[in-house]
Amino acid sequence: MKKIVILPESLRFFSEEQHISLPEKLDEYPYFLYELTGEKTPWLKEQHGLPELLPIWERLVAAVKEKHRQRQKDVQEEMNALLALFFMALFWVNGSPAAPAVWKQREAELSIKPINFRERFQFIVAGPYTYAAFRQLVELMSELRKAAAVNAIRKR
Repeated sequence: MKKIVILPESLRFFSEEQHISLPEKLDEYPYFLYELTGEKTPWLKEQHGLPELLPIWERLVAAVKEKHRQRQKDVQEEMNALLALFFMALFWVNGSPAAPAVWKQREAELSIKPINFRERFQFIVAGPYTYAAFRQLVELMSELRKAAAVNAIRKR
């Protein structure tokens, strides 16, 4: 039986639900496993949990690419998971737990982020299940990974 937890307001990007079942994996709704359980804090580690996120990210990107190649429109589940993984990466590389519902308010605090992040991400949120949004999200993650790598080199 799944454990029911209270979903903090900062994590209510995908739903306004207050009580949700605890996810078992990072790419399972309601996402944000570590923020909900408090058992792991990858945002405090040197590589910010990116090595754990990236294999899941790559698998989902491949799945969405294949669906688009076959002209399938049912990419909502995969895109939601990709958005959640991006939020995790974005906040984690900045040393804090994910807070997707308040990304606009917290954006100024995020020192590691892609160029023109706000405008580009608003485009994604306006039509998250389109091919253009998918491509933009993939580019944002690529740029975020590069910015995180540059930041890690500067800290050494």
